[in-house]
Amino acid sequence: NERRVVLMNSEDMANQQLDMLNVVDLVSHFKGEKRRAERFLVVPYDIPQGNVATYFPEANVLVPLGLTADKSNTPASKSVEVSVELARDT
Repeated sequence: NERRVVLMNSEDMANQQLDMLNVVDLVSHFKGEKRRAERFLVVPYDIPQGNVATYFPEANVLVPLGLTADKSNTPASKSVEVSVELARDT
């Protein structure tokens, strides 16, 4: 019953020394700009290594305004480069 989750490959979790339900911040990276979505719970999931998934609109803040689809000029939210960091206040 929680939507502020980040689904991660279990090997990626081990490589980053993260355990299930650790509280993390997600940080997007685009042209030197960083955007932060705070306090997501880590959940292991069968997803390819190097990828994460989360719900929208909870993660909308991660989508850079300058990253848009070529033809429609709408925000390109399906592929956003992010890093996963332990939450700052834990």
